[in-house]
Amino acid sequence: MRSFRVRAIAALVGVASVLAASVASAQDIRVALDHAFPIRLAEAAQGVAIGNPSIAGVSVQNDHFLFVTGRSYGSTNLVVVGDNGRVLYSGRVIVTSDETGAVIVTRGTDTARFECTPVCRPRPDIGDGAASTAVNDQITTHASTANGAH
Repeated sequence: MRSFRVRAIAALVGVASVLAASVASAQDIRVALDHAFPIRLAEAAQGVAIGNPSIAGVSVQNDHFLFVTGRSYGSTNLVVVGDNGRVLYSGRVIVTSDETGAVIVTRGTDTARFECTPVCRPRPDIGDGAASTAVNDQITTHASTANGAH
């Protein structure tokens, strides 16, 4: 457990140093698809740009805090500028899959994913076979109904 805490603290220090470091030494930001990654800035941001908003989105909470959200697999870049156009951060955003608790079944060219936490349920993903279309339709209908209920 101590080893895990040490790694977690080291990761947080690494993220903080990414944001405080010069542009030349910026590290990649890795975020899972459909997940958000928080970024706290040491200085106030005056502007934020994401290279390809179909891969990752940025939600600015205030001038010191933002979220990067994975929208589709791939990589893009993030640029944050401060006073007088000074670059506070410039680096890649890499959107990956979160396979925690996932079981992947491959039959020929078809792939099916299941979320098993602890009961297994279909979890379609980008690039899955045609069999996942019905599950995607159900998810879309459920989300539309939930959004309409507000």
